[in-house]
Amino acid sequence: MPEPAEKTAPNPPAILADGVTRAFGSFPGVKDISLEIARGDRVALVGPNGAGKSTLMRLLAGALTPDSGKILLKGLPPGEARTVPGFLGWLPERAPLNAELTVREHLRLAGKLRNLARARIREETERLTLALNLESKLDRLAGNLSLGGRRQAALAVAFLGNPELLVLDEPSSSLDPDQAGRLALLLGALPPETTVLVSSHNLGEVRGVTDRVIVMNGGEIGAAGQWEELAAERGLTETGTPATPEELFFEILGEKE
Repeated sequence: MPEPAEKTAPNPPAILADGVTRAFGSFPGVKDISLEIARGDRVALVGPNGAGKSTLMRLLAGALTPDSGKILLKGLPPGEARTVPGFLGWLPERAPLNAELTVREHLRLAGKLRNLARARIREETERLTLALNLESKLDRLAGNLSLGGRRQAALAVAFLGNPELLVLDEPSSSLDPDQAGRLALLLGALPPETTVLVSSHNLGEVRGVTDRVIVMNGGEIGAAGQWEELAAERGLTETGTPATPEELFFEILGEKE
């Protein structure tokens, strides 16, 4: 007699990973990662180069499959979750843009793939063009844009339609100060129910738009929790002065040495 299908919990977390491992040959990308991110959480993913951040994000977004372990997004495997209209906005570290398409065409195509109505695609294109200052780039081919311009276009694609879950890998990479400031405003204006997982080497930047942090090192999670709680647990608030994100980061990294 076949086993009954696994039921989805009535209120599943936005992201659930249980014992997730992924290697690349002899190199361990991530090792036995378990985490849970509730809907509406704003979480920073930080760590040194080679810590496994990008690998973990690719796994969570369904761009990679784990060697072992389980990943669920809103109770669904990542491959299924990606097909749910308006659910996932994914920005990889090196966002693939078609050099022969304009920014407007990228947004139109992304909207169609997300089953957005034509009117909604036009509204979102206008909103994101203004928010990210894309007016002069909207009808230019992606292949003719600067690195910063291509990053702006990829961000617009990720944010299109206000997805329920945003997974953003180094979103401010290649952005100038004005562009990075516009990104921070866009993140700050998201609906409270939007879940955000964002990685960056700029700790002050992600601290300003997140409440929780996951620190990775060597393919493993070194610590996870509220920024303030992790600092207090390590005695970094005893002077009465709030710990900087950098102080907390280096304290956690030092615990593994």
